[in-house]
Amino acid sequence: MIPFAPARRTLRHGALAAAALVALSAPAFAQSSVTVFGVLDVGVQQLTNGSKRVNLMSIDGLQTSRLGFRGTEDLGDGMSAGFHLEGALSPDTGGSSLDFRRRSTVSLAKKGVGELRLGRDYTPTFWSISRFNAFGTNGVGAASNLLYGFDGLSSSASTVVRANNSVGYHLPDTLGGVYGQAMFAFGEGSPGKYAGARIGYANKELDVAAAISSTENNAAGDNFKVANLGGSYRFGNARAMLLLHRSEQTTREQTGWSLGGTYTMGQTTLRASYTHANFSNSVGKVDYSGKQLALGTVYALSKRTSLYATISRVTNSGAAKYVIPGGSTVTAGQGSRGTEAGIYHSF
Repeated sequence: MIPFAPARRTLRHGALAAAALVALSAPAFAQSSVTVFGVLDVGVQQLTNGSKRVNLMSIDGLQTSRLGFRGTEDLGDGMSAGFHLEGALSPDTGGSSLDFRRRSTVSLAKKGVGELRLGRDYTPTFWSISRFNAFGTNGVGAASNLLYGFDGLSSSASTVVRANNSVGYHLPDTLGGVYGQAMFAFGEGSPGKYAGARIGYANKELDVAAAISSTENNAAGDNFKVANLGGSYRFGNARAMLLLHRSEQTTREQTGWSLGGTYTMGQTTLRASYTHANFSNSVGKVDYSGKQLALGTVYALSKRTSLYATISRVTNSGAAKYVIPGGSTVTAGQGSRGTEAGIYHSF
C-alpha cells in the first residue's frame, strides 16, 4: 500500500488545484443573455399643411422602427451588469446609419437598490409625454406635435427626448408600485448640461407621475426648463389619460395639456386625444395657441403584428403655426391635417 501513497497525494493536490482554478474563474461562468430585438413600422400618409398637400410613404406611425441589442450578466449576490444599444431604421428606403442614437447605455443593478445607467438615454421629462397620451409621440396624432418646442417650431433644447453623456439612477421595482428616475448629463464644453428627475406610482388601475428638468441651452447659460404631470386610470377595457406640460426659457413660456383614452374590444383598440398648447412671450404678448384632435384604431393580428389607422387635425389661432410634422410649414393661422395607415411588426 505504501508505494501508492505518492499517487494519492498527487491526486489530492491535483483536485485542490482544480478547485482553486474553478473558484478563481467563477465570474467567467456567470449567467448572461443577449437579445436582438426590433420594430418595423411602415405606412402611407397624406398631409395637408395650409394649402399644400403631400402624399408619401411614412414610417413610425405606431412605434419608431428600430434595431437593438440588449443583454444582462448575473454577477451574483443580486447584482447584474447590462447594456442596451438601439438604433433607428428607415424601412421605407432600407437605409440606416445604425449609430445607436436612440439609446446607448451600460449599467449596474442590484436587487432592492436600483440601477445605475451611463450613456445616451431618455430624459425623465420625456416619459410622461409618451406614457400619458393615447398616441404617444408617434404619428399624425402624437401630442408631441404641439407640446415639443416653442411657438410651433423645434426651437427647444436637444434634451427634450434624450441626453448625451448622462449618468442616471432608476429606482428598484420592489417599492410597492413607486418608480422613479434621476439624471445628470455633462455639457462637455458646450450647451447641453442637463439635470432632471421623475417620480411616479403605478398599480393595476392607476398610473401617475411628475417630472422636472433644466437644460443649459445656449452659450449665455439660459436654462430650458420643463415640468409635467401625467396620469392614467384603467377601468375595464377603457383607459383614460391626462397630461399637463410646461416649458420655459427666459421670456418664453409654453403651456399645454392633452386629454385622451383608449378602448379595447377583442383585437381592436380605439384611440382618441385632444391636445391644446399656448405659447407666450412676455416681450410681446399675442394669442398664439393651437388645438389638435386625433382619432385612430389599432387592429392586432397577433402579439407582434398590428394594422393601424389615424386621422388628426390641427387648428391655429391667428398668430400660431403649430403643424403636423412631415409636410410643409404653415403661415400664421393656417391649419394642418393628417391621415395615415400602416403595418407594425416587432421581433
